[in-house]
Amino acid sequence: MKIAIIGGGAIGLLFANYLSQLHSVTVYTRTEEQAARLNHDGLNFMRNGEVQTKTITAKKLAKNVEDAQLVIVTVKQYQLSDIYSSIQYCQQPLLFLQNGYGHIEFLNKLASPSLFVGVVEHGALKHDSHTVEHTGVGKTKLAIFRGNESELPFRHESIELFPFEVYKDYHSMLLEKLIVNAVINPLTAILGVPNGELVTNAAYAKLMDTYFQELASILHIDNPGQTLEHVKAVCRGTSENRSSMLKDLEHGRQTEIEAILGYVLSQAKQNGQEHRLIDFLYTMIKGKERKEG
Repeated sequence: MKIAIIGGGAIGLLFANYLSQLHSVTVYTRTEEQAARLNHDGLNFMRNGEVQTKTITAKKLAKNVEDAQLVIVTVKQYQLSDIYSSIQYCQQPLLFLQNGYGHIEFLNKLASPSLFVGVVEHGALKHDSHTVEHTGVGKTKLAIFRGNESELPFRHESIELFPFEVYKDYHSMLLEKLIVNAVINPLTAILGVPNGELVTNAAYAKLMDTYFQELASILHIDNPGQTLEHVKAVCRGTSENRSSMLKDLEHGRQTEIEAILGYVLSQAKQNGQEHRLIDFLYTMIKGKERKEG
């Protein structure tokens, strides 16, 4: 299958590495420079201290993607508007891999009859424009937003260290990831700590519990106790990791706070629900973005 991957970030390069084992992959980048580097030097893939270089095809994203049978969109949610004109009238199946829930509104604007969403649970770190490290093996969850199950990609494929799992309901799939991101990302970014400290530091753990209760109420979580334990398990399982939001602030980059807490705030305001803690954390992150960006 011919696959176009839009986005040359960590997730885009990670997917390019693994999917190119079975498919013909083209990476569409934001800049000519990154495309030229990938074409000339190849894609460096790192895992467990070992580096492999793979020949890859890359192009700067233009008006549309050429003759792809599947388009995978890996750019951050706040970058979707930048690529809208390139995919607006696309008729090929599209798979979106953004954090949060806000991109669902964006999907409704697209013409494609086949739209899918995914949640990536792998750890990936981009070292430079053509080097990505696979820092943690997980899985990619997939669900249908619009279209038929027969067109859902990768449901029958087996790629070592890169599994896929199909979910029936995209809402519950995205909500599960949203809750994890909404708890871990803002708290670690503001406190400046790795994920594990949210459970090992008693004061931080108490703060997380209180904050989670507000989130659970707004998002109408059915099993709050079980869900909170899942969040804590993620903290323990990634105890040494620094969240993407913390790393974004440390490097002066825009965060995904709008995609994550922006959506939660909109739901709270729409339903007239209490949202003091969420508003407090959201405002602090926005302030740190301006200070450190």
